[in-house]
Amino acid sequence: MSPRHPQELRSPGATRYPQRRLWRAAVLLVLLLPGCRAAPLPAKDAVQDAFRADTLTAREARGHRVFLQRCATCHGLEGRGDGQNAYNLQPPPPDFQESLAKLSVTDRRKVVEGGTATLGRSPLCPPWGRSLGPDDVDAVLAWLDVASRPSAAEREPDTRPRARRR
Repeated sequence: MSPRHPQELRSPGATRYPQRRLWRAAVLLVLLLPGCRAAPLPAKDAVQDAFRADTLTAREARGHRVFLQRCATCHGLEGRGDGQNAYNLQPPPPDFQESLAKLSVTDRRKVVEGGTATLGRSPLCPPWGRSLGPDDVDAVLAWLDVASRPSAAEREPDTRPRARRR
């Protein structure tokens, strides 16, 4: 006994119309394509922009990379004390623009190599002297010098007209 229709040869769960399966896949693809846009561009990195504009030396840029790997979790990407772990720490990490101006170069080296406990401060900042080579320590110190400088917006006086109070 031969089957009369090709559908009788298929298993009971198979789709009768394979064109519908292709059509559904095409419609699904068209619906999902708008969600496959390119990822948005990352936010501007002031340090990278400065390096590209030749205002950072290679040593300072290397120090920033080491800083990002070791210190940014607590101190933030630019050393403003706003890292993702800063809220867990007591006392919180300082803003380098305020705190580094008070430290001598020798004390800054002590902090990087031996942690803040070497200056009688909180033991939360770890000593990096054993895991960083002398070149990396010098690079971090060079970048800390850049991080302690006021930003361009803070150096220039605000010349915008102010709103009058009524």
